[in-house]
Amino acid sequence: MNQVNIVIVEDEIIIAKNIARKLKNLNYNVCKIFASGQPLIDYITIQKPDIILMDIAIRGEMDGIETASKIKDIADIPVIFLTAYATPEVVERASETSCYGYIVKPFKDEELYATLKIALKKHQENSIVKKSLQDTIKEYSSQIENLYINNQTNLPNRLFLRDSFDYLVASINGEQLVAVLNISIDRFKKISDFLSKEQQDSLITEVAQRLQNYVESCGGQGITIYMKEDHFIIMITLDTKIQANNYAKEISNLLGQAIYLENQEIFLSTSIGIAFYPSDSFNIEELLQQSEKARDYARSQGANRHQSFSFAFNVKISRSSEGLHLEAELHHALEREQLELYYQPKIDLKTNSIVGAEALVRWNHPTMGRFEPYKFIPLAEESGLIRPIGEWILNRACQQNKAWQNAGLNDLTISVNISGIQFKQSDLFHQVTQVLFNSSLEPQYLELELTENILVENIKINIQKLNILKKAGVKITLDNFGTGYSSLGYLQQFPFDILKIDSCFTHNIDSNKINATITKNVIDMAHDLGLTVVAQGIETEAELNNLKKCNCDEIQGFLFYPPLNAKEFKNLLLSNKSIYSHK
Repeated sequence: MNQVNIVIVEDEIIIAKNIARKLKNLNYNVCKIFASGQPLIDYITIQKPDIILMDIAIRGEMDGIETASKIKDIADIPVIFLTAYATPEVVERASETSCYGYIVKPFKDEELYATLKIALKKHQENSIVKKSLQDTIKEYSSQIENLYINNQTNLPNRLFLRDSFDYLVASINGEQLVAVLNISIDRFKKISDFLSKEQQDSLITEVAQRLQNYVESCGGQGITIYMKEDHFIIMITLDTKIQANNYAKEISNLLGQAIYLENQEIFLSTSIGIAFYPSDSFNIEELLQQSEKARDYARSQGANRHQSFSFAFNVKISRSSEGLHLEAELHHALEREQLELYYQPKIDLKTNSIVGAEALVRWNHPTMGRFEPYKFIPLAEESGLIRPIGEWILNRACQQNKAWQNAGLNDLTISVNISGIQFKQSDLFHQVTQVLFNSSLEPQYLELELTENILVENIKINIQKLNILKKAGVKITLDNFGTGYSSLGYLQQFPFDILKIDSCFTHNIDSNKINATITKNVIDMAHDLGLTVVAQGIETEAELNNLKKCNCDEIQGFLFYPPLNAKEFKNLLLSNKSIYSHK
């Protein structure tokens, strides 16, 4: 076996030489000794030792922890801290570098030997895992590429949207814009009701071809994205906003020309909304929402129209008199005990048993009736009420799960959705740990669900936040996968445990070959990354059977059970029903 090469970073030369002597006696080779961090960083750009022993209090502008952080960005070399400092703050900082050991001086030779052996073994195992992951990603690279392309139209699909946007933004100069044109075919459902499936496919293929040809003929760089049946996105670089309006007119005229399907003449009209980078937003998700609002406004004014986004469209309900009243009532919802949690069962497809539930909040107003989350959560976020409401949901869900466990029911996981504003709170980790402590719920029975659009901004910081949350022992779920518009490559960067496939992929999976292919490949890749896969929105037996064939792990949906209140959910568990017993 080759001798292990070690670098020592210690500003006390006597201590450094003493450590080097001990290592030589243990049959290790000390190839370098440094007193500060920068020379070490310069060294590892040329030479790669097997391990680094690092004091924290060293010379120079960087201490040992800062040096270890920079090393982590440059090379995969394990670091062990040998230090007299062991305060909680220092240990916490050191742990963020993913160090392989932390020995407090003075130490025994046996401690040094054991820590080195374990660190080297751990690093070797991690290297094998990383290589295996890289091989897996390489193996599926061609499949991933296929996932980005819609087979029917041969256009990129929604998974390629973020990457396309980033590419276009990188290609423009300081004066140029990127226009996002949100295109929808008017009366598409009414038209398609009179067409066969083959004719519907031919119609969409013809629309896609016309759009693609038009974008290729334009002066700027442009990309056409196929979203779904009647919905396309065109992103194109341009010099002025007037150009985008001209493009929209020309697209409407182009799609308004007759389409012939088996001697049947069809005329289409379109509604088009436009938003601009960077004047409207720097964020693709916001630009999509803005262009959708503009498109909906255009449609409300009549067929075959286009509309650029205006911030006047962002007037929230809370600014109306009705909205102000609703916000005032929401302020009292918690103290008046008007909020209630419902629980939608999650079913294990291997055992046909209920293994968990997703907690969903409802607002039961005494005079205005019951509000679903989508009607009041945005208002809570805008008004700042999401913090107390989010804390209440987390507390109530954990307390309820612990109560079910105390009643002798199966050990279930409870899933809680975390909003973007909640995730940005600096004390979220403290909130989670405090809730677990107060409820006495073991952390492995809590899952925190986050959507992709929350995580893709400030990726490095968000990865750190998730890793800190995972230190509490909870599980992290990527919710609504397929609606965030980013690439599958993000999966390997975040420390997810669970992947939830959005219903846009599982809907009609039995008859839609494209959805079936995407779903199967996503499940296979998620499994290779060690993730549990949950399919949501399951409504038919055919969808269920196809997901079983794809080896999906868990499912949710109205085929089995709708969200139930706490009493109904407990009775369901006590009845010991299988997933088929609800029929």
